[in-house]
Amino acid sequence: MRLESNIWKHAVFLLCVLLFTSHGLNIVLSSQSLDDNRDVDYAGTAVRIEISAPATTLTADEVAMFTAELYDSVNNLVTGDVVWSCSNGSISPEGMFYPWNSGIITIEASHNGIVGSLNITVTAGVGQSLEITSLDAHVLAPVTLHANLLDARGNAQLSLDAVWTVDGDYVGVGSPAWTPEDVGEYSIRARLHQMEHVAVMHVRAGAPYEFIFEEGLQVRSGHALLITPQLLDFNGFAMNVTEAGNRAWTVENGSILPSGWFTASHPGLWNLTVSAGNITGTGTVRVVPADAALSQVVVLSDEQTFTAGTSYEVAAMRTDSQGYTGSITPPLENFSVTSGGLASINNAVYWTPGAMGLHELRVVDDGVISTLMVEVVHGNAIDTYLKLSSTSAMVAGEQSTIVFHAIDVIGNEWMVDGSLTMVNGNDSQFTEFNGYATVTPRQVQIWRIEGSWFDFSTDTRFEPVFQMESKPGRLAFIQLNGEGAVLPSDTSLSLDPLFFDAYSNSLESIRLNWTVDGDDATVDILLSDLHWIPTHTGGHEIRANADGVFATIRLTVVEGDARNLVTDHEDGLVVQAGVASELYIQTIDAHGNLAPSTEVVSLLESQYGTLEASSSGNGYWDFIGQTAGFYTLNLVQDGAKHNIPLTVESGSAVRLESFIEDQSIAQGDTVLLRVQGVDMFDNIVEVDAENTTVSCTSGSAKHVTGDTWELDISSAGNDRSCNILWSGLISQNYFDVDAVLLGGAVGSTNTAMGLGIFLLTLILVTLVVLVRRANQQEDEDWVEDAFDEDGEYEDEESDDEDSEEGSSSESSSLDSLVKSHQMEKENTQQDSGGVLTDELRATLAQQAAEIGVMQAAPGTDQGSSGWYVDVSSEVQYWNVGADGSWTRGE
Repeated sequence: MRLESNIWKHAVFLLCVLLFTSHGLNIVLSSQSLDDNRDVDYAGTAVRIEISAPATTLTADEVAMFTAELYDSVNNLVTGDVVWSCSNGSISPEGMFYPWNSGIITIEASHNGIVGSLNITVTAGVGQSLEITSLDAHVLAPVTLHANLLDARGNAQLSLDAVWTVDGDYVGVGSPAWTPEDVGEYSIRARLHQMEHVAVMHVRAGAPYEFIFEEGLQVRSGHALLITPQLLDFNGFAMNVTEAGNRAWTVENGSILPSGWFTASHPGLWNLTVSAGNITGTGTVRVVPADAALSQVVVLSDEQTFTAGTSYEVAAMRTDSQGYTGSITPPLENFSVTSGGLASINNAVYWTPGAMGLHELRVVDDGVISTLMVEVVHGNAIDTYLKLSSTSAMVAGEQSTIVFHAIDVIGNEWMVDGSLTMVNGNDSQFTEFNGYATVTPRQVQIWRIEGSWFDFSTDTRFEPVFQMESKPGRLAFIQLNGEGAVLPSDTSLSLDPLFFDAYSNSLESIRLNWTVDGDDATVDILLSDLHWIPTHTGGHEIRANADGVFATIRLTVVEGDARNLVTDHEDGLVVQAGVASELYIQTIDAHGNLAPSTEVVSLLESQYGTLEASSSGNGYWDFIGQTAGFYTLNLVQDGAKHNIPLTVESGSAVRLESFIEDQSIAQGDTVLLRVQGVDMFDNIVEVDAENTTVSCTSGSAKHVTGDTWELDISSAGNDRSCNILWSGLISQNYFDVDAVLLGGAVGSTNTAMGLGIFLLTLILVTLVVLVRRANQQEDEDWVEDAFDEDGEYEDEESDDEDSEEGSSSESSSLDSLVKSHQMEKENTQQDSGGVLTDELRATLAQQAAEIGVMQAAPGTDQGSSGWYVDVSSEVQYWNVGADGSWTRGE
C-alpha cells in the first residue's frame, strides 16, 4: 500500500512538470509569431498628399493652420516632411497661413516631388478706410456713386452704407445716382462711421452732336482766315473739336483746307459747311474789299429825315485798290454820332436817333474818315403833359405860365396847340391862350388845370392834368410870442416866430437875427431852439429881423422858483422854548436873484418847534421852540433846501422837581439830592445854587455841584422830608430813614455788624491760643516753638486790630477828604462862576467817549488840577503833579 501511494505521488509530479513545460513552449512560439507579423506590415513609399484646412473661406484679417498627410499606394499613412507654399500671402513651415489679398488662393504642400494643393477663398477683412471709385461722369447723365471699403491690407469690398455729398450737398446713402448739371470738377465726399474719403470727379460733355460757327466771320478778299467751329453735345456743352474725328469742308466761294484755313476771293456773304461722319455744321463768312481806297458812311435807308426812336442800319461803302466795291461794317467803336445811340446786332451796326435837329454821323474805315449830316425829327407823341415854363413853383404875387407839351419815345418835347381849362383855382387870376395859360395866384391853394389835344397822325386824344399848390410869396411880416408877458427868471420863453407874406400867407421857418436889450443874441437863441432864457429881473426888449423885416416884443422878468435859500442867521439860530424868534428868509433862483420867501416850510417835527409867518412882512418868519436841544432847522421851498444850526434853550421854569437817587436810606448814610426846574414844555431848567434853599428834617444838606446836594442822614424815622425853594417855586421830597445800630455812630447797620463780628473773632482766637498752651506737654524746645506760634498769633491779632483801626481811621479821613474836596469844588465853581448842568455833563461825557480823554468841568482848565467828567458822567477830582502825573483825589 505504501508502494502504491509513492507511485501515485511520482506520477502526479511528472504530470505537473509536463504541463509547465508545455505552457512555456507555447509562450515562446507565440512571441516569435508576433515578431514575424511586424516585419510583414511595414508601409511603402508616399504617392500622394492630402491637405486639410479648418475652413475653405476666411477673411484677410484671419490666419489658418493647414495640415498635410502622406499616403502610399495602398492608402497607408507615410511619415515625412512637407514643404508649404501659397499663391498669395505667406505660410510658415508648420502650415500657418497668413492671407494678403482677397480672392482664390492655392495652398500647396510638396514631398519628394509629390505636390498636393487646396483652393481657399479669401475675402476682405474689416474696413479701415474708404476709396471712391466713381471719378468720371458725363454732364446731364446719371452716374452711380460707388465707394470701396478697404481693409488693413488694401482689399476692397463695396460699401453699402456710405453717406455721399457733392460740393457739400447731400445726395444719398449706399450707391446713389447723381446727375451733374454742368461740366467741370466736383468735390465728392463719402463718409462711413469714422472713415471719410474726398475725391474730385471730372464731368465732361456727352457724345459729339453738332458743329457751331462763330457769328460775324469776316475776311478781306485775297486774305486767309482760320475757321475753327465749336463741337457741342446734344445738350450744348462744348468739347474738344478733335473728338469728332476728321472733318470735311465745303465753301460757296473761295477755298478751304481740311485744317480750316479759308482763302477769300470775291466780296460777299458766302455759306460754308463742315462734317465729320454724321456730325455736321453750317455757317457764313463775309468777304469784304481788301483795302479802303475810298469809303463813305451811309444810312441804309431811303428816307431824307430820320425819326427819333427808330433804328437805322449804318455801314461804310468801301472801294479797294482792285476796284471791288461793297458795303462793310466797321467795328462798333469806329462809329460816332451826335444824336442817339449805336448798337451792334447780328454783326450789323444800328443807329437810333435821339434829340431833334441836324446831327453828324462819323465812321473810321481802315484809316479813312467819312461823315454824313442828317436831320432828326421828333417821333410820334406817346404822352402829353402840362408844365410851368420858367419856374418850378407857383408863388403868390408872381405870374406863372403853364405850357401844353408832347413827348415822344426818346424824350423829345415840343409844344402843341391843345386847350387848357381851369377846374380848381381863382378865375380872376387865370388867363387861357392857344397852347398855354398864365396864372397869378395870391393865396395858397390847389390849382387844377386840365388839357385836351387830338393827334391826327396817330388818331389819339391826350388829356393831361396839371395840379400844384401855390406857395407863399416873399416875407412881409414877422410875429413873435410873449408880448407883455410876465416871465419867471428860471422859465424859458418860446419865441415861436411866425412868418407871413404880403397876402397873409404863412411861410416856413426862416433864420432870424436876434437882439435882446440891444445886444446880439442870435447864437444863444438858435442854440436854445428859439427859446429865450432870462437871467436878470426887470423889463426886456427882444427884436428879430430877416430880409429887412423887423419884429419887437417887450416883457417883464420876475424872480423864478427857489433854487436855494438864505437867512439872516446862517451861523445858527438860538431860541428859548416858548419864545418866538424872528427869522428873515430869502429865496435865490437859478440866476442868483434874491426875493423874500413866502412859502417856506420847515421839516423839523413840531414837537421840537414850529415855523410861522411873521407879521413883519414878506420873508419874515417866527420860530417858536419847544423841546430844548441842538437841532438842524431844515427849510424847504420849491425844491430848494437849506439847513441852519438850531439851538433851543429851556424857557422860564414853571415848576421845581427834586428826587433822591437812593431807594433805601439808613441812618448814617450820605445820599445825593437832585434839584431841577422844568419849563412849560418839560425842558430841564438848571437851578441857581446861590438862590436855592434846601432844608431837610433828616439832617444837613450841602451843595456839591450843579443841581446836586449832599444829604447827611442823621435822623431816623418815617416821612422824613426835604423842602427846596428857588425863584418862587417850591418842591417837597418825602422819604423814610431806617435806624441802625449804635445810632449810626459807626455808619450803617452793616458796618456795625462787621465791627461786632471782628471783635467776636478776635476773642475766639485768643481763647484757642490759651487752650493750646494749657494742654501742651512737650519739652522746652516745643514749648518755645509753641510760644513762638503764640507770638505769631498775637502778631496776627495785632495786625487785624491795626487793620480795623486803620480802616476806621481811613474811613474817617476819607469822609473828611470828600468833604474838603466838595468844599473846594464849591469854592472853585463859585470862584469860576461855572455851572455844570446835566446837559453839559452829558455833553462832556460824550466828548470824553469820542476822544478817550476826560473833559474838564467848568472852572477847570484842561490838563490842570480840578474837576473832570469821565465817560460815565461821573465828576471826579484829579491832582496833576509837576512831573505830569495824575492822582485821583480821595
